[in-house]
Amino acid sequence: MNQNFGLPAEIDQMKRLLERTAKKYRYNFRHPRVIEISQQLDKLIVNMMRRNR
Repeated sequence: MNQNFGLPAEIDQMKRLLERTAKKYRYNFRHPRVIEISQQLDKLIVNMMRRNR
């Protein structure tokens, strides 16, 4: 989803994935998979902010 209207949906999907993954690893926010997903979500949010300037 590279179009601007798809970005909010992609962010929501990534948030849900982060929540599930964090729960899976007992909210260990240092777990490599949790960090990886969090960083991907951060990039999506930054992209959204840049597009909305």
